[in-house]
Amino acid sequence: MRLTAKITCFLLAGTLAVLVVPLRSPPRSATANAAPESNANGNPQSKANGNAKADSPANAKGNSKAKAKGNSEGKAKGTAKGGASAKGGASAKKSAARAAAGQPPLKSADDKLALLEKIHRSFPARYITSGFTVDELDRQLKFLLAMPPEKLAPPVDDEQYARRVHLDLTGRLPTPGASAAFVADTDPAKRAKLVDRLLETDDFSRHWAKYWRDVIFHNSTANRRRVNPQALENWFAEQFSKKVGWDRIVCELISATPKQKKGDRNEFGQDDGPNNFVLACNNDAGEIASQTARIFMGISIQCAECHDHPFDQWKREQFHEMAAFFAPGKYLMPDMDEPAKKTEVKARFLLGEKPSPELKPDALRVAVAAYLAYNPDNYWFARAFVNRIWSEMLGDGFYPVDGLGPDKECVHPQLLNRLGTVFRYQDFNIRWVFRTIASSQAYQRSSRAVDVKKELFSAVRPARLRSDQVVNAIEHVTGKTAPKLEKSLAETFATDPSASQESLEGSLQQSLLLMNSTALHAALAKSRLRTEAAQISDPDEAIDHLYRGVLARRPTADERARARRFIAGVPHRAEAIDDLLWTLVNSTEFMTRR
Repeated sequence: MRLTAKITCFLLAGTLAVLVVPLRSPPRSATANAAPESNANGNPQSKANGNAKADSPANAKGNSKAKAKGNSEGKAKGTAKGGASAKGGASAKKSAARAAAGQPPLKSADDKLALLEKIHRSFPARYITSGFTVDELDRQLKFLLAMPPEKLAPPVDDEQYARRVHLDLTGRLPTPGASAAFVADTDPAKRAKLVDRLLETDDFSRHWAKYWRDVIFHNSTANRRRVNPQALENWFAEQFSKKVGWDRIVCELISATPKQKKGDRNEFGQDDGPNNFVLACNNDAGEIASQTARIFMGISIQCAECHDHPFDQWKREQFHEMAAFFAPGKYLMPDMDEPAKKTEVKARFLLGEKPSPELKPDALRVAVAAYLAYNPDNYWFARAFVNRIWSEMLGDGFYPVDGLGPDKECVHPQLLNRLGTVFRYQDFNIRWVFRTIASSQAYQRSSRAVDVKKELFSAVRPARLRSDQVVNAIEHVTGKTAPKLEKSLAETFATDPSASQESLEGSLQQSLLLMNSTALHAALAKSRLRTEAAQISDPDEAIDHLYRGVLARRPTADERARARRFIAGVPHRAEAIDDLLWTLVNSTEFMTRR
């Protein structure tokens, strides 16, 4: 089958790229490596002079309720060649509606996936290119920052990088042996190779499974007997291990239709992992709609449930049209002035897509999943994931994690646009995002607070460890963590994973737990690290051993000198080792990703 395409060359930030604009939708396996271009306002475009948005078959006037505005998006003008006209976009939406119509009952997950793929193929693909390399990312960000080299934070050394990337990708500290071997390795590509190794570990899958479990359940008010967070975590870990694309993962979550088991008031299929997103939302249509937009598009629409959003363009009707996708039957919107008076509302996606009226409730959920992940108009889906992971790894995002939207301010929107679009045409390959970020110069810079927005990403913001990382770090030092202590650490250090690092602060309760916990003190006293350090006769070697075991680095000359004086001043050497170990575990550095 011949694929007609238009090839356009353009120059962005000193980077030459070639765009291939297909006029037909290629199969899933062919949609790899894409990147749109952006104008000064960050609006992706099919041509250098800016005629149409990338990732969108029809962004002409009237095609979508959510038009991009302002600094972060810009406005689309005119009509793109190659089938991206308003007429073409309307046809694409009608094709999607027809694709979902006339479906038999969806009795299994495979039935849902088949319908999902059918709707997916009805949307046209937009751009295919040679990709977006780490070198291109570095050059573009350097161009956007426009800062003298001496103003950029210097690169971290190998010990710091090993600790940082292990914590970010696996949630665990490197062993002293692994850190030493990495430092001694002379291969210039060793950092990229380390990233590749870590991305293939079970620890990577489990760490990020815990993260997404916490994202979904942190603010959930669901009855704890009717949900199973561990089942959701296990399912996420399995999907990540199998390298399932982010699109398929999210689509399975939001298209789930858990039902109550007869005769059991608390059995809703919660042991089936993907059911737990809907159950965490109390199986409530409005809450599912709100959390779907927040978590998977980065857009907060909750305020529009009762009235038009006061600070954004979302209207009350749009909220309830989105909620109608998740209703078990007819969806009724209460009147704003007389709540007892209700009006039936038909399902309609935030960007304007209307499903076929023939669809049953289970098929409606598949349809909204397809609109979310595959409609080229919805570039928020890909951007939200990239922005969230970038924020987690660098301490700051292009937007606040829950603050995306057409009326929101974005830092360096051109870069986010491009990363998001390449992510889409990498078939939503999760590891591509982590690999690209972890290999970039921006990620490898030293840590410091950045208070000026235009200077974001000139350094990595220091970040407090999340609760699972704290548990793992304590276990790394002690060798084993008692269940009671593990539970106490997890609860005390729990934070909202969607909160910005800038807003997170340590608490008195956290400090007291580390300083005064008898269980922790006992675990430290029995630890292999403490025993080995006490048996080393040379003070400098003992000090090095403790620093490597706790902070995953060697001490500085000043730290070694002070520790040596401290050990020499304590009558009983074993007590000095205990005190030094306690001091390192209670240090800010131990609880921070720098």
